[in-house]
Amino acid sequence: MKATAFAILLAWSSGLLAQDFPHPPCAGPPQPFYAKNGDPPKVQVWEKDSLASWTPPPCTGWAQGGGDLLIALAGTFTYAGSADALLSRFGAVSAMRGIRYWSATDKSWRVLVTEAAALDKPDAKERRPDFSAREMKTGLDLFFAQHDSRSTGEVVYRMRVREAGADRLVLELENVTAVHVFFLTYFRPGGMKFLYFLERRAGESWGFYALLSADSWSVKGNEASFINRVTAFYRYFTGAPTDGEPPLAH
Repeated sequence: MKATAFAILLAWSSGLLAQDFPHPPCAGPPQPFYAKNGDPPKVQVWEKDSLASWTPPPCTGWAQGGGDLLIALAGTFTYAGSADALLSRFGAVSAMRGIRYWSATDKSWRVLVTEAAALDKPDAKERRPDFSAREMKTGLDLFFAQHDSRSTGEVVYRMRVREAGADRLVLELENVTAVHVFFLTYFRPGGMKFLYFLERRAGESWGFYALLSADSWSVKGNEASFINRVTAFYRYFTGAPTDGEPPLAH
């Protein structure tokens, strides 16, 4: 795994991935392609300069490119349940409390999500029970509040299910309120955008593809931490321990 982390770091510094743009599984195979079942997910990273000529595929719904940092993750996992039950993992917002990630700064496992709750509307005070799969499949905007261990205060996110079939799920998320660390604004509203594509490949084998677009001055030098955060949610949604050794990036 150290070799994997080194390869990622090499890509940041050399720009070797600049023309190898991400492509989610919309019309054709994804780029990067899914890792083999049982292997760590594949991760590729692009910084702002290398994305200048990238046009996001129409299926992303993004009018602009990947911000200051773009991360693509592609893995494979085994899942025997229904797509609705898998969708419910995204709707079970309160269960995200306690998700852990490897902090590249502290060189240790840390709790990532300290508080999380579903909301009736984009107001962190309007708490409600977790979302059901039926609610999520309406395609309406759903909101939840989340507090991570690095930010100051709760952040409200919007979540929408764009596809919900028996063999394929597509979800989008973005922050509705700003992310603050003490008196500094790390992300403006809409500064973090997530896309998740889950598709059945064969039998109980599912592909998982995630995109994170992060638009902020704060991402420079913190690429490893963002990789590990994306990986933590990948592990959570696929039912794996979020602090499973080894970490993906150091």
